[in-house]
Amino acid sequence: MHRIIYGNRLRSYTLAIRRLNFVPMEDHNDLINQLVPLLQDASFDSLLDQATSHLSSSDRFLVRMELRRLNQDCLRKIDLSGHSGPETREVEICGVSHRLSEEAEQFLQQQIELYEGRYTVGAYEALLDSLKPDSGNQDSHESQSDQPTRPPRVDLLPMGHYIRRRETRHTFSSPITLWQPNGAPMSGRTQDLSIRGAKIKTLRPWVLDPAQPVIVSFTEIASEFTVPELKHGVSYRVIDTQPGEDHTQIRLRRVDNTPNLDQTFERILSVSRLRTRPELNHLLSTAKSRGYERQYLPRLASVPIAMSLKNGKLQPSMALQTESNRSHLNYWLDERGHSQLCSALTEERLARQLKHPGELAHQLLFSFVHHHDNHKLFFSATLFELERQQMSACFFKHASRKTGFRVHRVNLHTISERDKEWASHSPVNGRPSDALVRQQINGMSLLVHLSSLAPEENSGFADYDSDCHINQLRQFGQKRVSNMDPRPLPCQQQELRREPRFSLQTRVLVTHKRDEMVALSVDVSPRGLRLDVEQAVHLPLHETLKLEFPELQPLAGKLKLKQLPYELVRSQKDGKTLHLKAVEDEPHSGVVFLSHLLGQNREKMVQVGSQIQHRQLLEGVKNLVLKRLYSLPFFIHKCQSKLHANLAGNSLLPSTTLQSLIDLHGLNLDAILNNEVVHKQYDQMARSRNEAPAWLSTLILHWPPERELRQAWTLSEIGHPDQVRLKLAQLHGDGHLKVVSLQLNRAQKPDLDYLQAELAAISTHALHRAKELEEMLWQIAVIGELRDITPEFLLQYRLPIEAAVAS
Repeated sequence: MHRIIYGNRLRSYTLAIRRLNFVPMEDHNDLINQLVPLLQDASFDSLLDQATSHLSSSDRFLVRMELRRLNQDCLRKIDLSGHSGPETREVEICGVSHRLSEEAEQFLQQQIELYEGRYTVGAYEALLDSLKPDSGNQDSHESQSDQPTRPPRVDLLPMGHYIRRRETRHTFSSPITLWQPNGAPMSGRTQDLSIRGAKIKTLRPWVLDPAQPVIVSFTEIASEFTVPELKHGVSYRVIDTQPGEDHTQIRLRRVDNTPNLDQTFERILSVSRLRTRPELNHLLSTAKSRGYERQYLPRLASVPIAMSLKNGKLQPSMALQTESNRSHLNYWLDERGHSQLCSALTEERLARQLKHPGELAHQLLFSFVHHHDNHKLFFSATLFELERQQMSACFFKHASRKTGFRVHRVNLHTISERDKEWASHSPVNGRPSDALVRQQINGMSLLVHLSSLAPEENSGFADYDSDCHINQLRQFGQKRVSNMDPRPLPCQQQELRREPRFSLQTRVLVTHKRDEMVALSVDVSPRGLRLDVEQAVHLPLHETLKLEFPELQPLAGKLKLKQLPYELVRSQKDGKTLHLKAVEDEPHSGVVFLSHLLGQNREKMVQVGSQIQHRQLLEGVKNLVLKRLYSLPFFIHKCQSKLHANLAGNSLLPSTTLQSLIDLHGLNLDAILNNEVVHKQYDQMARSRNEAPAWLSTLILHWPPERELRQAWTLSEIGHPDQVRLKLAQLHGDGHLKVVSLQLNRAQKPDLDYLQAELAAISTHALHRAKELEEMLWQIAVIGELRDITPEFLLQYRLPIEAAVAS
């Protein structure tokens, strides 16, 4: 009963707000847009409370009510046939017929993706808003040409948040009768149907008890397919209900999982495949997120560290290693090659931060290295420890003179049982990982993100003055450890293959231009293999080699295993181990033969499991990392020779950097990307065909609410440290100061093999949607990452950081 009352109250509150012109919702539009993709998440209420903690109780209530309103199902038809513009056609979306142009249809489908495949009030209103003419259109053409065009808004892409379906859902509309035990029957229709689930809509509002099963009689299906058991009723469990003004929408899960009923529903869906289509929005959303994550993750600048309990003590167990954070991990290695990271992330420091998660003093960690008798000795302290002992000036004065002085930001969050369950299953098909992988993920208790300033960003600390002696810093010396190294988990994009690999040793003749060499295969897959060559060779990546398999030729029959083109994906440092993949621009005899050979002898050959487990473990850790980002990734696309920074990544909880840079109208990075130095760098990077290292820079921002007044300067543009201090003090006094660290990387070609399963499923029923996604991924030219480092700069130039701490 309370569900119906709640829905009525919701509508009455919404109407009252509109009539009274209470706090305008436009002030919270951006926050609402960020929260829309999270509406279907099981922990939405807690996420909403955290994301709106900065609002007053009345504003928080309004945001919650508006989200509930936008999430309601919509039955309104849209007819654009009377509008001037492109030609329209009749289309059916989510069971509702519309007359739309092709562009409007695509826009509506994108909005429906945000609501996980549901046509809602939010999707309907978003399309209507997009069709409204700008106020500038009322002016003359000449006046429009004089005004600068409004910069495009940067869209936010949910990362690490996938929609999993164990079964394919089909749109299926059929009359039904449903009831609960000892209750009156209710008429309705199915909206979509799967083998073990259904989504239905009643013909009028229905008050039901979610704790009781719902019996569904498929009256029309039972008569059409002559299935008496469907007419008598199938028992379902209530998953979710959405009350409407004149109906109730219910998501159901079948209680009786007997094979006979499975076969019955499977036969019905198979026979009806011409009048139904699979629901693909969840696949499109997941494939898009995974495609962009595949570009971003290898360039993650921070170091994600998984903490586990070992012998009753919390210590680092695993660290995600990327191209951009390798130097940060190596910084903590002593002269013996052992990591001293565990001594810096002590249980006491982590416990303080968990107890006071919003206090910056526990997040800022300072360290330096002292060399003595061929030993590397590490010293570290948090800002809280330095202030408590009044040793800040002393520490900064002496530490800043060391070459190994670093400023770190430590962010952490606990890993819940639900997070572990999520990370232990495939985001595509929901299949569980191997037992060894699940064991490693279940052992994780805490995830730490460790980010560091580049050495050149620490120059301001050198001006600290103190009378203390350097020996007073001995109390911050770290205890040397030798058996607590976190295991690095390499994030190697091209090495993570979806095909199974099998151990197979056979002689291979390799030809590169005019050079020939003999190699031995270590393991093979249908489209790739790993070779050990007798003599070390150093070849450029993506070089094409010609291979011959003389020992396998007798098994190949008429297929010729000679002059087979393979591309060099990666080689070990010693130059003796090569990783190759087949070049399939034309029919490849090697792929055909190896596919047949491995398929026929699968039971007899040993599968190389370490790479499979590595891929599953990396997927699991990635899912944990991306659910809580502390930086802002963004993507610059190249379309028709023009560059557009029109997409940014967002986690379930918006990152502090995103919250710092976003305004009431959304996210716009033009002030940063239009800086002359930055623009020149990413323009050259996007147009270059050569591999280039990451480009790092610190930017000081003047960031008022008015976008046209925003400016950005690199440190080199400002000048020497005294001028930097003057600029910081000036902007800090105005209250519009931001300091960000910017990293730019050139994008590599998209790894479409990684998305093979999703693209294949989408292409079967909507080839154009799959091609659109592939084209979008190919257009990624540059990947950027922004990180808010305002408190670090205020501290080193001795400006008050209370405002930064409060934020």
